[in-house]
Amino acid sequence: MRSGPTSGHGRVDHILVSVRGLDEAIDRWGQAGLVAVPGGTHPTGTTNALVRGQRHAYLELIDASDESTHATALSVRSRVGPLSWAVNVDDLETSRDRLKQFGLVTSEPVAGSRVAPTGEAYAWQFCEVTEDALHPFIPFLIQWEVGMSTGPADGPDIVSMTLEVPEPSWLAELLVCCGLDQPHRSDDSIVLSDGEVEISLHHGSCGIVSVGWSPGSLDAPVVLDGLICTIHTP
Repeated sequence: MRSGPTSGHGRVDHILVSVRGLDEAIDRWGQAGLVAVPGGTHPTGTTNALVRGQRHAYLELIDASDESTHATALSVRSRVGPLSWAVNVDDLETSRDRLKQFGLVTSEPVAGSRVAPTGEAYAWQFCEVTEDALHPFIPFLIQWEVGMSTGPADGPDIVSMTLEVPEPSWLAELLVCCGLDQPHRSDDSIVLSDGEVEISLHHGSCGIVSVGWSPGSLDAPVVLDGLICTIHTP
């Protein structure tokens, strides 16, 4: 079972990448060395595939049916490429209280679910940290109720991610409120960690720009659906 973080600690849960044509995206990512496995469907009218290994963080390729009018499906269809990301917390209410003290009022928790092709059902609670559904760089919070087991032993692991945001210092403070480690400066970036994934914040407006994968996961650096995928070297 995919467990939550230790008490008071948050970590990168997953990164969402919006695609058009999930089967084609699965082929595209697989050819680059990042195997995506069909993950199943959501009641929101979205379908996904997961790129993951033994670490907790994974990448979600997500597509939405043209018929769905759900807010999540509308957000997925609104832009192709890096869409948003989630931070896994062990206590959603405690995290919401911390963010309220930080000056942000989150949305009310919402129940989420997905049925995998194997028939397994997963469930979670999540909330948006801002008024925007699937914000391009401010993560939403997720607390798993029925989670997944970890991915295959030879699956690709996310080791790092880079974001370009208007106020890196502000976002770093927010992420600390969500339970990530205290940040430090490195050259022109602010760097945080959840113990497994290193997060680099740069000044800009693009949101999520790149993901670093463990050596052996990727055939070569490549741009896939607008996301720069690199081989992470410590």
